[in-house]
Amino acid sequence: MLLILVGSVLGLIYKSLEWIWISDNFQRNRKHLFSFENFLLLIITYVILLVGFGFIYTMIEASGTSIILESGNEVEPPFLHKMGTGMYFSAVTLFSLGYGDVVPIGVGRPLAMLEALIGYLLPAAFVMRTVIDFEGSLFKERG
Repeated sequence: MLLILVGSVLGLIYKSLEWIWISDNFQRNRKHLFSFENFLLLIITYVILLVGFGFIYTMIEASGTSIILESGNEVEPPFLHKMGTGMYFSAVTLFSLGYGDVVPIGVGRPLAMLEALIGYLLPAAFVMRTVIDFEGSLFKERG
């Protein structure tokens, strides 16, 4: 059951990012290299990833499998504390390599590595998309 939930959340993350980045839901006719729309796109993408991975950490912790340690101890119940720790760990992992106050163990390590990799690649993808869209708009103006 837990595997199905984690797979569902990962699928939701993928489809959300695909909808935002691949489809034409956002206008791509830009005349400026940087726009508010691009900045909003980046913020939405980070929020989707942060909340998605935070829910994955929370669901695994709530199932009884410990994947993160807080100050060297397992995360204690109530559920809201587990969720807060999962979201905090997700944010710290996505934006940096962490502070060391919450650390992954077991299956949490590959999940944290995947999230950190995405967090590091995302700015490059953002710059690449901005440049491609800007060049495309220049191409349309000339052609």
